[in-house]
Order: sequence, then C-alpha cells, then structure tokens
Amino acid sequence: MTEPDTVEMGGTGAPGSALPARALKVFVAPGALFDELRANPRWIGALVLAIGLTLLVTVLIPGDVFMEYVRGQMARRQADIPQDALERGMQVARITRYVGPVVGTAIGAFLISGLLFLVFELGMGGDAGYKPVLASTSHALLIPAVGSLVTLPVIIRTGDLAASLSLDLLFPGMGSGYVGRLLHGMNFFGLWAAVVLGIAMARIYPKRSPGGSIAFTVGLYVAFKAVFALTGVGAA
Repeated sequence: MTEPDTVEMGGTGAPGSALPARALKVFVAPGALFDELRANPRWIGALVLAIGLTLLVTVLIPGDVFMEYVRGQMARRQADIPQDALERGMQVARITRYVGPVVGTAIGAFLISGLLFLVFELGMGGDAGYKPVLASTSHALLIPAVGSLVTLPVIIRTGDLAASLSLDLLFPGMGSGYVGRLLHGMNFFGLWAAVVLGIAMARIYPKRSPGGSIAFTVGLYVAFKAVFALTGVGAA
C-alpha cells in the first residue's frame, strides 16, 4: 500500500504536501499541516517514518549497552532473581529488541488515535472520521522519534536507555520515588507531541477550542505517565 506524493486537497485543486514537507510542518507549522490532513488524511508514510526513526535509534545503540541496561532493570525489579530466569529474560530481550519499536510504535499510533476518536468524534459529536485522527497521530509521533535521535548520544554515553530531556532536569534531587519517576517519564518531546495533538484535534474538530483540546491531550499524556510511574516504568 503506497501513498502518492501529492493529492488534491478537498477538491480545491491545491496539491497536498509530500512526506518530507509534512514531516517538517509537524514541527514548524502544525496547524497548516492538520488542516491539510483533515482534507487528505495520509498516514502510512508518516507512521512508517516514525517507526523507521525509532528502529534506527535501537540499531545505533551498542548491543552491550542495551543488554547491560536490560540486565540492570531486571535485577532492580527482582534483586534475588535466579540466574536461569535472568538468562531467559536476556534471551527474550535480544529477540524483542528490534521487534518492540516496530510493534510498539504501530500499536501506540492506533491506540492513541482510537482513544482520541472515541472522545472527540463519538463523545463530542464530531464528524471528521477516524482517518484524519490517525493521520495526525502518525505525524505527531515523528516528534518523540526525532527526540530519541537527539538524545541518542546521551543514551550511549550514560548507558541509560531511559535518558531523555525530561522534567526531572528542572527539579533535581527528586530521587527515585513516585514523583521522581513521574517527572523522569515526562520529557520535552513527549509533551511537545501532546500539545501538537491538541492542535490537531482543534483543527479536525473546529467546534472544540484549541485550549481545551490541548489541555485534554496533555492531561492524557500526564495520566499515562502517572500510571507508568506507579509500575516503576519511567521511560518516555
């Protein structure tokens, strides 16, 4: 299944943007991008690009750094883990290392889109359809994907796969308790993507105010991170 580089927009005769232009717009002109995607909801190329960037980060992380991080995480969660169980876990990690970014990003795109569609379309009486929401989410996911590339040198240097430009940098000394994990889980690029998704919902559903839409998507992001922090999962 392929997407054309240009598509007529809503019968106006104006061609839609090619994928590189759309990828740039999500960072510098999200409102214009989402107006375009409402008329021509192209999502495949953006989602494949987001998956590719996420997979690239995984490939560029040295294998020994990745496995040592996994070993440390397993030992932290169960200090007396038997050696055979540890080795089985390491084997699973070797298998899922490259599968996880592909499956996780794809599932995340559909889950986030489905939730936003349920709230804005079915819950609030919108009429845009599912595809514009999926297209917007797929493009918004490019922001944390690029963020992972930006923080890759820090990940490699520190050996911490969860390293990111997170809010705990603004509040040092919070420790490893719940608040510290929550702040560590909320990073700049994730919050940026949440704000952009709020802009998207306001453009796709014009009856919804931009402020209210952004408050909802950012609140949803914080809620997810709050749940992850309860389990000790702080990575963004």
